[in-house]
Amino acid sequence: MFLFVRSKTQDFLEIAEIIADMIITKNGTFLVAIKTNAVNFELLSVEEQESKIRAFGSFINSLDFDLQILIDTKHIRLHKYADYIDSLENKRLSPGMQRQFKIYKRFIRKLVASQNILDKKFYLVIPYRGLVNYSPDMPDAKKKTLIEQALNFLIPKRNHVLRMLKQMGLEGQQMTTADLVKYFYKAYNAEDDVIKFESQQIPL
Repeated sequence: MFLFVRSKTQDFLEIAEIIADMIITKNGTFLVAIKTNAVNFELLSVEEQESKIRAFGSFINSLDFDLQILIDTKHIRLHKYADYIDSLENKRLSPGMQRQFKIYKRFIRKLVASQNILDKKFYLVIPYRGLVNYSPDMPDAKKKTLIEQALNFLIPKRNHVLRMLKQMGLEGQQMTTADLVKYFYKAYNAEDDVIKFESQQIPL
C-alpha cells in the first residue's frame, strides 16, 4: 500500500508528491534521502583523521550512481533560554554557587550576542529518473508501476550507501514519508530559524 501526500506549498516547490518514502519532483525524478550524523574532525587524532579520509575516499570510489550531499545549516536561537535563565531565582544557592550561576548567565548572553551557534544536519540524496515521466494525474496503476521501478533501482543503492556509512563509523537512516513531510513543512514554515542549504553534486 502506498501513501500519497500533497503539500500545501506544492505550487511553490519542485516537489510533485512524497510517496513510499521517496520525493518525486515535478520533472519526474525520484529521490531517496538518507540522514546521517557528523563527526567533529578537528577533535580526532591524526591517525583517526587519515582513517576517515581513506574511508570517505573508498566510499566515493565505490559509487556507480549519482549522489548529492546536502548540508542543512541552522542558526540556533538561545534568546528564550537566556531570558529563562535570567528569570530564575537563585537566593537559596550558596554564595559560591551564586557566583558560578552569574558566570554561566554571562556565558549564555555572550553566546546569544555572537549568533554563531550552528546546527548542521547532513543528508545523502540518491536520484532515479525513469524512461516515463511520473505525473500526479496519471492512473494509480501506472503510478504503482513507476514507483516499483524506482524502488527496484533505489533500494540497492540505498543499502550500499548505508553499508559504506557504517564502515566510516557513521549512522545512516533513510527518511520516511513522515520524516520528509515534516522536514519540508518545517523548512518552509520556519518563523525565526535561518536555514541555509549547501549542496555538492557528485556526477558519475
